[in-house]
Amino acid sequence: MENVMTKGFCELSENEMMDLDGGGWKEAGYAFAGTVLVGISPAVGVASGVFGTPVAGVAAGFGVASVGFYFLDKACG
Repeated sequence: MENVMTKGFCELSENEMMDLDGGGWKEAGYAFAGTVLVGISPAVGVASGVFGTPVAGVAAGFGVASVGFYFLDKACG
């Protein structure tokens, strides 16, 4: 990317193109898994709170969300 900005248009390697495109299948998998986990975390929390205690529901919801945010961080980093 630096070559494009400083020298104008030039040929990019495959790795540089992947960086510009946002990554490959691995990053897409992390992003999908993270989005799903963050999306279902409220349901996990409510279900755990209904069948267990409210404290367990909060802990389960935060736990699932934190794993989801970890995956999203890996997808973007």
